[in-house]
Amino acid sequence: MGKVGPRKLAAVCYDHIGGALGESLYDAIVRKAWLSADSGELRVTAKGRRELAALGVPVDELDSGGRKPVNACVERHAGMFYAHIGSHLGSLLAAALVERGWLERSGREFHVTASGRRGFRRLGLRLRMTSTLPR
Repeated sequence: MGKVGPRKLAAVCYDHIGGALGESLYDAIVRKAWLSADSGELRVTAKGRRELAALGVPVDELDSGGRKPVNACVERHAGMFYAHIGSHLGSLLAAALVERGWLERSGREFHVTASGRRGFRRLGLRLRMTSTLPR
């Protein structure tokens, strides 16, 4: 078995944010009660809709289309499992954070910009931001 490399700060997982940033975003959004788990299923709360809309996420699109509005997507790294926001909300959130200039996509990774570092700190995320692009 080969040596496992370090976990990426912000990986692209399908069309949403994985890696340590994805996990931290998930934890923050749950902690802030933007999501609730009703009968074991994640739902965006009224507070979550307001706060996500303030970040530029088009929350009115969550229930349109054929995708599940939100779920916890799980990635595995070095034998550990990590949850992040998947489905339609994960996609819309990633696109909004790129549009806002907090993230830039490069292949299979997102890079956190200086503006993103400030924004994520305001959201209460505490990450070692080693994978960044200057702004």
